[in-house]
Amino acid sequence: MQTGPGLRDLFATMLLFCHPSQPEVLWREFRHHICDDLAYRLRSMGREHISEEDIFDYGLFLLEKILQRTG
Repeated sequence: MQTGPGLRDLFATMLLFCHPSQPEVLWREFRHHICDDLAYRLRSMGREHISEEDIFDYGLFLLEKILQRTG
């Protein structure tokens, strides 16, 4: 089951309204879950060789878009 989209929204909400003291620690702990759908999305966009770093970078990019849209 992919939970990434919902967790990205939740993570962005936490950043906007809860102001965690160490958001980078939360990111490192939960990034695999937050980005669990992104390898598939990147492949569907034509990317063939996808590293874990690519997935997490794309996850951060999507989080930034959510924050810009809502914050």
